[in-house]
Amino acid sequence: MGIKQLPSGRFRLQVRRAALQIDEVFETRQDAEASLKLHTGGATGTAAKKTRSITLDDAWGLYKETRDYLEKKPNTRNSEETHIKPVLQVLGSKPVKGLTADDIDAFIVKRTKAGKAPDTIRNEVAALSSVLNYCRKHHIVVANVAIGIKRPSKLPTVHRMPPGHQGALMKILAHPKYRFRAVARLALLVRETGARPGEWVNVQWDDIHLDQHRVVFKNTKYKGMPRTVPLTKAAMALLSAQLEDITINMLDKFGASDWVFPTLSREGEITPLPYSGAVRDMKKEELLPKGLRTHNGRHEFISSLVESSDLDDSRIMALVGHHSPTSMQIYVSARNVRFLPQLEALEEGRRKERSSELAKAMGVPTALIDSYLVHARNEEKADNLDDTGDELLYQANALEKIRTVADRLGSNESDRMRTLLKIRANSTKKPVPPPRGKGA
Repeated sequence: MGIKQLPSGRFRLQVRRAALQIDEVFETRQDAEASLKLHTGGATGTAAKKTRSITLDDAWGLYKETRDYLEKKPNTRNSEETHIKPVLQVLGSKPVKGLTADDIDAFIVKRTKAGKAPDTIRNEVAALSSVLNYCRKHHIVVANVAIGIKRPSKLPTVHRMPPGHQGALMKILAHPKYRFRAVARLALLVRETGARPGEWVNVQWDDIHLDQHRVVFKNTKYKGMPRTVPLTKAAMALLSAQLEDITINMLDKFGASDWVFPTLSREGEITPLPYSGAVRDMKKEELLPKGLRTHNGRHEFISSLVESSDLDDSRIMALVGHHSPTSMQIYVSARNVRFLPQLEALEEGRRKERSSELAKAMGVPTALIDSYLVHARNEEKADNLDDTGDELLYQANALEKIRTVADRLGSNESDRMRTLLKIRANSTKKPVPPPRGKGA
């Protein structure tokens, strides 16, 4: 066990004990010594004992000081720090070597009974797994017992924007609070481009190429790879309004901001706007529907392209930053709406089928029902109403009218024939002579 200075000037900490294995590099000797103290409690002779007694709380504190944690994206670090809290409340005092799969499964059951969403529980277990991966890497535990645990799941769902949600966001564009106006523009840009809200909130003005009408998202969800997205006229109008807002109305605060959507932190520093809190506050003030989520605009954008455009899935994936074909599976059904014209082409045959089926069920001639339909559509035409294709037999009063006409047919064959001949006459608009009876 020791600390050695490397030719690069940095310091290497190495510990090779049965219960404690460390090999890390630090910028300063002080950092290396601090790490050694964290792992051993300052008493090198009791290192094995300290390692055996490291609780999950201790392990989280150690993990937060490592490159494993610090080199992750800020959003990932924030997510882990948020989601580890309920885990530590339940399991934090347990020695990590004593954690079992049953402990984690019991935690999942407890959170499920508390009504927590499957996504939330999965993130909590993922944060725990990151800590246990650190412990395994440094030989504090033999294995990560979170691996292989069945985590809560739900059926994938496309949360589209219901009617009225986009209008509610547009209405807020005139709100007196800058924070609300800016978040409304951000949410509408999500709808116009299909980008993630987190991608838009981190965009800087240098990422907007005005002449080419495009934006480059530099630090995307997929391995941080950049993605270029074209900007429609509507998207450009939203960006123009945002630029005007922070340049004219908020010049004293954001005149020097590189962020497209800036805000001031509690320390007075310019940072990207935290949109989720603003959405929550707007819902509290009843400015937005409770079910509105900024991410829904992305689902609406993708669904609209699948329904109405000729873009294939690979091109849509390139636009919105999906990198697995399975991520498009939840949108496949939206493409079925394109088949409506083919279905409508079958309608004439379907109408005949409905008439025949209803005639059998009611015990009346098919001609009677056809006559009723001709009469009803002629009335609509007389009222200057086009045939909308709606099936008249599904209207509430249709069966009653048909039954009334059927009752008038009479009980004997002659009466039925006379009535049917009248029906034929009404249907063809041609006068039909009366039948010849006895003595005619």
